[in-house]
Amino acid sequence: MNGKYSIQKYGGDTSDILKKSFTALVEGLSGMAISEKKDFGLSVSHLFQGLLRGKLLNQLINEWSEYREKGKIKDDYQSTEQHFECLQEMLDFLDKENPDQIRFNVIKQIFLKAACEEETDRNSVIPQQFMKVCRNLSSGEIIVLKTTYGFAKTKKYPNVTAADGWIKLIARESGLEHPALVEVHEETLMAKRFLTQRRHSDRSGVNLDPHFRLSTLGFGVCQFIEEFDLAEQPLSL
Repeated sequence: MNGKYSIQKYGGDTSDILKKSFTALVEGLSGMAISEKKDFGLSVSHLFQGLLRGKLLNQLINEWSEYREKGKIKDDYQSTEQHFECLQEMLDFLDKENPDQIRFNVIKQIFLKAACEEETDRNSVIPQQFMKVCRNLSSGEIIVLKTTYGFAKTKKYPNVTAADGWIKLIARESGLEHPALVEVHEETLMAKRFLTQRRHSDRSGVNLDPHFRLSTLGFGVCQFIEEFDLAEQPLSL
């Protein structure tokens, strides 16, 4: 896509827009594949990222078409302000970020759930705002959020009011293993307002209530994604 493809507001079928984006991406990759040898290293890196973008975009095309065929997305939804903004967020994410499967799943789930109008109506600004803040999440941050949300849903929290204990628990349950790695993501998630801040002057404590350290934003995003089409697919955080 290379930042050159834009959508026309309130015009065109979404499936066609996505397919045109895919075609533009493939054409760009074809040109990259025959670039001069002096640019080989750069071209390989961009080619690999382009192939991943193509894979993810193709997933979106297939799932969008599936939900349309099932009647879960109304025909007139494509002409709404909400859809235009969410579609632009999705295309910008694929075009300007370095997406991986974990990060893409989060953005895709918000995009599709908004289109199905199951939790929010087409006048809500929440889906676009959720997509915007989630674009800045790393895959590691998402793993920490998913693990924390798992505890938040139980309402029976382990007694880990010390920050060190909370970090070790998340490291073990998330598969990240290293407490220091969790602490790196904890710091950025606090800065992004997905986790509540530590307590006490030495920052040694945490407040678990009401969502095992998830802020209302963090809990709201996780809940929004999980409840989408719950009978058919697992949480895609």
